[in-house]
Amino acid sequence: MDPHVVLVADSTDSPPINFFNDYLQEIYGFRLRVVREDQQPASGYIRLYNHPDRNPGIVPGPEGRYTLKVAPASIVIRGDTHVGVFYGIQTLIQLLPLKPYVMLGTGPAVRTSHNEGYKIPAVSIEDYPRFAYRGLMLDVGRHFFPVEFVKKYIDYIALHKMNYFHWHLTEDQGWRIEIKKYPRLTEVGAWRSGTIIGHHPGTGNDSTPHGGFYTQEQIKEVVKYAADRYITILPEIELPGHSSAALTAYPWLGCTGGPYHVQQTWGVFRDVYCGGNDSVFQFLEDVLDEVLPLFPGKYIHIGGDECPKDSWKACPKCQRRIKENGLKNEEGLQSYFVQRIEKYINSKGKQIIGWDEILEGGLAPNASVMSWRGEQGGIEAAKQNHDVVMTPGEYVYFDHAQLQNDDSLTIGGYLPVNKVYQYEPVPKGLTEDEAKHIKGAQANLWTEYITNPRKIEYMIFPRLSALSEVLWSPKEQRSWPDFERRLQTQYVRYQLWHANYYRAYMPPADTLVRQKLAQWQDSKFGLLMHWGTYSQWGIVESWSICPEDEGWTVRRGPHSGNYFDYLTAYKNLQTTFNPTRFDPAKWAAAAKAAGMKYVVFTTKHHDGFCMFDTKQTDYKITSPKTPFSSNPRANVAREIFDAFRKEGFMTGAYFSKPDWNSDQYWWPYFPPKDRNVNYDPAKHPDRWQGFKDYTYKQIEELMTGYGRMDLLWLDGGWVRPLNTIDPGVDWQRSITYDQDIDMARIAGMARSHQPGLLVVDRSVPGEFENYTTPEQQVPTHPMEDPWESCITMGNSWSYVPNDHYKSAGQLISLLVKIVSRGGNLLLNVGPSPDGEWDDTAYSRLQEIGAWMKINSEGIYDSKPCRPYASGDNIYLTQSKDDANIYAFYTGDAVTLPAEVAIDGLKPVHISRITLLGYKDKLKWKQDGRKLRITIPTTLQNKVVGQHAVTFKIVK
Repeated sequence: MDPHVVLVADSTDSPPINFFNDYLQEIYGFRLRVVREDQQPASGYIRLYNHPDRNPGIVPGPEGRYTLKVAPASIVIRGDTHVGVFYGIQTLIQLLPLKPYVMLGTGPAVRTSHNEGYKIPAVSIEDYPRFAYRGLMLDVGRHFFPVEFVKKYIDYIALHKMNYFHWHLTEDQGWRIEIKKYPRLTEVGAWRSGTIIGHHPGTGNDSTPHGGFYTQEQIKEVVKYAADRYITILPEIELPGHSSAALTAYPWLGCTGGPYHVQQTWGVFRDVYCGGNDSVFQFLEDVLDEVLPLFPGKYIHIGGDECPKDSWKACPKCQRRIKENGLKNEEGLQSYFVQRIEKYINSKGKQIIGWDEILEGGLAPNASVMSWRGEQGGIEAAKQNHDVVMTPGEYVYFDHAQLQNDDSLTIGGYLPVNKVYQYEPVPKGLTEDEAKHIKGAQANLWTEYITNPRKIEYMIFPRLSALSEVLWSPKEQRSWPDFERRLQTQYVRYQLWHANYYRAYMPPADTLVRQKLAQWQDSKFGLLMHWGTYSQWGIVESWSICPEDEGWTVRRGPHSGNYFDYLTAYKNLQTTFNPTRFDPAKWAAAAKAAGMKYVVFTTKHHDGFCMFDTKQTDYKITSPKTPFSSNPRANVAREIFDAFRKEGFMTGAYFSKPDWNSDQYWWPYFPPKDRNVNYDPAKHPDRWQGFKDYTYKQIEELMTGYGRMDLLWLDGGWVRPLNTIDPGVDWQRSITYDQDIDMARIAGMARSHQPGLLVVDRSVPGEFENYTTPEQQVPTHPMEDPWESCITMGNSWSYVPNDHYKSAGQLISLLVKIVSRGGNLLLNVGPSPDGEWDDTAYSRLQEIGAWMKINSEGIYDSKPCRPYASGDNIYLTQSKDDANIYAFYTGDAVTLPAEVAIDGLKPVHISRITLLGYKDKLKWKQDGRKLRITIPTTLQNKVVGQHAVTFKIVK
């Protein structure tokens, strides 16, 4: 497909055509000419029919059925109605290629060179949705969002072939729709004076006014925008509860007459519409008289949830209503309230839908139910022959965290994308006829802790993609492994949409890789070594030859004044590199004694100097230009791997993807501008292919000539496909070219030689980042996906004379914190130019080893234990079989008080508690969620351990 293709349709101006052309323009940079049937060319056209094929061959389902056929000369989409055509267009959009991916001034896009066009796979598709109702809700009451973003939200719904937008317009924290008869609803009720800070009940108030509302003209504009995408808007006017904003505007609507205020915090509030006051019903009817004509859909949502009865119990008017109408109690009054409103709405030709609380006291005759408190409300309604939309919090509340320990502020809960995908909207236990009342499902996004559009996008993606497939596809055709694979492509679409999203960790599919990953996770403690010619100058590895103005790229010394003189002098370091004291067996023995279990060595850093005997370049330690080349141990990478492997270590090769010495990466024709490739690979594909082959061959050498390899640790995350960058990360925004080196090919080759190999393509989420590697930092919360903090023992990654080394206590504290949060510690030591470690490094490892001899059983083969920490000096782990809990009590020279209290530890059956290194059992008592351990007088007021001691709690 290219700009010369024409669209052929019965109408030259229809919503499907306009949507498709707008999408093409935004992502691909062109529009297609639209012609009528009599102008259809012989080839090179897309034909749209808005009537069914005469012989479809499938049983029609809910509205939206279509067929799509792609042939070499044409594409034909037939829909049962315009809706079907629109969904066929969405499928065609999904078939469009996502390469070549480019970064324009306006953001990411797809562009071909020289107007080549875009190849679309030849397919024949017959398709229709499983459920008639496929919805997504947005709460604009807690936080207001402008019209332009609401439209974008609707586009996201359309792109997923969903058809209902539930617009939650009124809340305790704000009234968001203009009602002309009651102007104070928006003059007063749309605004609050501040919002709580942090999680409810909050740590204070920001005292910042917040609010906004939609005029009726804006509502009409949004309704039309949605209708052009075949999306029905379901407005929600909350009643009888969640009405503080309306009560603040008109206090006579409440039982007490006020004063009320627009709420600044979250939760459920006791003041609600008065159920005994006829003027309240007149007010609501007046409101509905203005709302109903704005929304052409069949339903209006009346809320009905979380309505406290406190004010009704104390209200004479409400009690009189209960008595006069023979109602049983306040639940009966709620049913009366809902049914009275329903009767009015029915008289206007509409029907109500409400949250499952409207079942309380008896369901209104024609009402439909949204079941949010689990599935039981929906089951009960279906058994009463009422239509149901399933929206249980456990599966479709998108305000819940996507990570168990999300750093961002969320309402709570945990809903990963795979759980959304596993959801089945039709509950078990319904008869076939009852199941027909399950019309579909909807995801809800409540915005207590969502203040901006970027956070909304982060919360809905990729879970919206999962739910859309649940609601569209036949149950028996869904496959999580297949969806997870396709999700990697969907991430690229999110970027092209300029959307933020959460990128879920992709567990390895290969059984051997999973086994190796489990072994690595149990190891907990590893050694990283940065070593190269740069150690002679005592500088920050290769970075001084990178022409960026950063603290770590500062040039020093006699050649620093001129970049090219400096670069020449730097490369000449090869001719003086002679580490004659190199003894890898000594390093391996010291690391083993410290309790380390794996090693990662820099076979090549960004400067391109190879610490192994590569055949691809002469810029290497085994070159005759390098004095050490005549040493029997010149191939230092092999010597290191062999020595550490002999001590039982897992071995890993650090390898830099960028290579600043290669003229296929930094082409001498152009000066280097920054860390990135200095030419456009798209303009010079042969040169880039040369670099890809160079990289491939070097990694192949490491995988075939250096014994068993457990990890391939790839650094230089700017060498990556352009469509994987995160615009929210500063250094990734500087990446302007697609630097795809074909990781699938590299990983496939590497694992063919090294089965089960872990591939760590740092900072490039997806299939080839088997674990993540936060650098010089410890995550503040536990993370459920595999991770490793890589941290220097000193201040520098590479050797610096008189470097300031962390104390043994600091290093042990780091190890304990990291392991308690589910990670590994990869501790870096930089060898000197003569091939030795600083004496301080040996000393630190010796101290760590002495500590590990006593305390290591709480480190190895462990997993995090809630609450993970108590106070600022107790950290928790537990054995993988859950039999033991370990509480690390940290400090330099540890002395214990008379009692050690561990807060937040869930009560468990405990058989005994001991202090590792001591035989005596300790006394304890469980005080709610606090475990109190009594320290015997013999262990008080004396040093009982260095750096940390460990309580072993045996269940």
